[in-house]
Amino acid sequence: MPTWALALRLMGVGWYVAASVVIGIVGGYFVDGWLGTTPVFIIVGVILGTTVAFYGLYRMVQPLMGDQGQGSKEE
Repeated sequence: MPTWALALRLMGVGWYVAASVVIGIVGGYFVDGWLGTTPVFIIVGVILGTTVAFYGLYRMVQPLMGDQGQGSKEE
């Protein structure tokens, strides 16, 4: 894989992580305003956004790792 393609892929991963967390926070903020609660749904949004971000990060970086971390299966 060329270096520029790897750089673009990793930049996309960064945007995905940032967008997931920000969408969770903004969504929690609007739900809090709608229901009249204080920081309850903002905290839920942060936790949910972070969970989605790390799961997506794992799924996007896994193909870049190749065979590392998958012990050798020699028979």
